[in-house]
Amino acid sequence: MQITAVNFVLGATSIKQVPNDGIPQIAFLGRSNVGKSTLLNVLFKKEIVKTSKSPGKTREINFFLVNSQNSPYYFVDLPGVGYAKVSKSMRDDMASRIKNYVEKAHDLKGIVYLLDIRHGGHQIDFETINGIKAAGVPVLLVASKADKLNRSEFTAAKKKLKENFCLQEEPLTISSKTKKGLPELWEEIEALLNGAKDV
Repeated sequence: MQITAVNFVLGATSIKQVPNDGIPQIAFLGRSNVGKSTLLNVLFKKEIVKTSKSPGKTREINFFLVNSQNSPYYFVDLPGVGYAKVSKSMRDDMASRIKNYVEKAHDLKGIVYLLDIRHGGHQIDFETINGIKAAGVPVLLVASKADKLNRSEFTAAKKKLKENFCLQEEPLTISSKTKKGLPELWEEIEALLNGAKDV
């Protein structure tokens, strides 16, 4: 897939603000420190998404319109799940915002769920992914930070993820730093946009 243009559209704080214009949406989700914003910048090939060394920076549902003149779609940057240096009430508010979006966004075609390959998944990852599937939304599990492991650690980590999440195939692994796995990720995103992925 080729990105010809990308523009930030809005940061939604309620489901009422979510675009309902028939343009397909692909959302990105994961714990607060998995490199979600960094990955989006790599996919966009420009520094448009704000990144921070402090987890939990994304607190709104941010919409980026891709290829507005030709076969447009949105990439949606969701707040991180789990740990964030905010109050419990703010975390609860962000969790509710994500839940409402997943359940009510008419044009949502799928969610790219990022996991740090080194950790094998946390309880909140399992709960969140199950909740997304229960809402009838396809989930693409992607293991990030593949460059952080040596070959034997990488092989063991992939096996652990496959077992933990009961995957039929090897999990897709990527590195925003080395660009490993990005062509395969684009193929999977295209399949989501075309409705070729099951829940």
